[in-house]
Amino acid sequence: MKRHQKEIIREVTIELLKSIFDLATPFFEASSIYRKSTRAYLRERSSEKIRFQKRIHYLKQRGLIDIFVEGKEKYYEITPKGKKALQKYSFKNLKIIHTGEWDKKWRLVIFDVPEKLRGSRDVLRGKLRQLGFYQIQKSVYVYPFECTEEIVFLSEQLWIARYVVVMISEIIQGEDIIVKDFLDRKILSASDLKHNRSDNKLT
Repeated sequence: MKRHQKEIIREVTIELLKSIFDLATPFFEASSIYRKSTRAYLRERSSEKIRFQKRIHYLKQRGLIDIFVEGKEKYYEITPKGKKALQKYSFKNLKIIHTGEWDKKWRLVIFDVPEKLRGSRDVLRGKLRQLGFYQIQKSVYVYPFECTEEIVFLSEQLWIARYVVVMISEIIQGEDIIVKDFLDRKILSASDLKHNRSDNKLT
């Protein structure tokens, strides 16, 4: 099977799981059990029965859901494997979306993760770089736009939330270099700098 076909199948699978279980809340806030009545789902979504049943069969074959009967009602329940698939997808595709101009404040992510959790620490560093953060020190990264929810999600997924702190600062030493880096990478734009700070550092 070609790679792009596998990607399409994966994305369709994930979207179906999301659709069935209405997974709009972050994993660390949601219930530990994802269960949905088949009748309720069909009633809410008005899905085509044949197409829907084929997709359900596919999810069941892959071990992503269980199907069981309780009383007179049939239910779908997401399996641990299904949860991991959704977590992996959400983690991999996480992005920081910002609108409007920069508020001239820096978001600092500071962490002190113990050596026994080195793997999670390394993944966090890699993800911060992927998201566009600028590294100030080994365990200090900065970003110009609001990103608290995304960092909370990352740290919770990696089980290192207690070791990660997000701070906001209006001034950082040597920030001219940092600003230039964000401009070069088009995370900041010239319009973000047009309103001067009181100290006129960014004129």
